[in-house]
Amino acid sequence: MMAQNSDFVLTGRHVFFGVVAMFGAIIAVNLVFVYLALDTFTGVTRENPYQDGLAYNKVLEARETLHELGWQGSVTFSKAGSKAGGGTDSVTVTLTDGAGEPLSGLILSGRLRRPTHEGMDQTLAWREDSPGTYGTTVALPGRGNWDLEVTASDGRNPPFEMKTRLWFE
Repeated sequence: MMAQNSDFVLTGRHVFFGVVAMFGAIIAVNLVFVYLALDTFTGVTRENPYQDGLAYNKVLEARETLHELGWQGSVTFSKAGSKAGGGTDSVTVTLTDGAGEPLSGLILSGRLRRPTHEGMDQTLAWREDSPGTYGTTVALPGRGNWDLEVTASDGRNPPFEMKTRLWFE
């Protein structure tokens, strides 16, 4: 066996400076990360957050008004005809007030969105079939899940919004 003879002796001073160097490197890297994070993200996610907050308060007030009005909506749909890969469907929305009376004379807008495919959205043109009952027909490019979004307005109250998922077979 060969004995190693070295003039180097590990002392407490060497260990101390090694530990200080290691933690110094960690702190330096963390400071670089903090600087880069603050430099690239200002913390502002919107241009006018105060105005957005005020606008959201108006949304909450409109929802409270609609809650007090008690408007309700229901949706029915049926297959009016068929074609390869799609079909013609009838969609009916029935709107009532808090007392269950039909809401007549509303202006409806809406669309069907395909949650699984882009570019298949269908804008809907509504007609009032009977008091409180509004209908439309749509030729869908495909069967399956569709999201129905309807907005009804009487011109005096905040618009009533309804969203529901429909399954067309």
